[in-house]
Amino acid sequence: MRRFAPRAVPAPLLLLTGMVSLQCGTAFAKTLFAHIGPHAATLLRLLISAALLCLFSRPAVRLLRGHWRLLLPYGAVFAVMQFAFYEATSRLPLGVVVTVEYSGPLLLAALTSRRALDRLWVLLAAAGLLVLGGTRGLDDPVGLAAALLTGAALTGYILLGARVGRAVPGGAGLALGLTVAAVLALPTAPLLGIPPLGALLEPAVLGAALAVAVLTTVIPFSLEFAALRRLPPRVFAVLSTVEPVIAALAGLALLGEHLSGAQWAAVLCVVGAALGTGIGAAGAGAEPTPPASPSPAPPDRSPSRKENGVHQT
Repeated sequence: MRRFAPRAVPAPLLLLTGMVSLQCGTAFAKTLFAHIGPHAATLLRLLISAALLCLFSRPAVRLLRGHWRLLLPYGAVFAVMQFAFYEATSRLPLGVVVTVEYSGPLLLAALTSRRALDRLWVLLAAAGLLVLGGTRGLDDPVGLAAALLTGAALTGYILLGARVGRAVPGGAGLALGLTVAAVLALPTAPLLGIPPLGALLEPAVLGAALAVAVLTTVIPFSLEFAALRRLPPRVFAVLSTVEPVIAALAGLALLGEHLSGAQWAAVLCVVGAALGTGIGAAGAGAEPTPPASPSPAPPDRSPSRKENGVHQT
């Protein structure tokens, strides 16, 4: 029996498969919310994902000692991003949350660009978000605030992740970052109203949490790592713009979350803006002094993953 060889599969297909796995896993995670709530689901995902990634990458403890000043804020931002994302998805449709989250990295990429056209892409994305904010899908102010916080945290995650990727080799940076995030999240359990330990250790709950960790961490990170070895960063940025659409379709197919026509238009506005920014960055890359702007990244996905060997909730 032949072993699976990632190089035998086109890199864009690996990347898109990782996106589908990530969003389907997130949709599946929402089914856990009724049993243990979004905060407990987040905590279990962090703990299991950190354990799995440490098992696979086997990071040296000396890396944590040597880079703790960088890994501590990296893990803290990651934890905030995950808790805010699951809180938002517990209140709003998945496609809406991912679209709002996408605005953070897109705004950072455009504001750090020297191209005037990128400002127009930001205006297009802002128009989409305004339309989205005026629809019935965002009638929950807590959910909207959590989605915006996710986007802000993702922006910080991108900036810190780039530094972690340069400082820590291979997949060790992400594994250690998730470990720090899980350790930081543990003391918050009583404050967040997480159910008793017995409820979290039920076989059905642990099995679902393991599936979520694999679908949202192990599979997408591994596939994207294989793809990014063969894909130019610009191509990755352009392909990643379909993430909000995949999230909306996953929410529709798996959760019955229907978006209105206005919401779909808003999603496509943000996707179009990200696509324009990504394509424009290619031309900028050919200039003598290219702008140092990160590519727009979806939930749980960032350029840091590229440099850590695993990708971007």
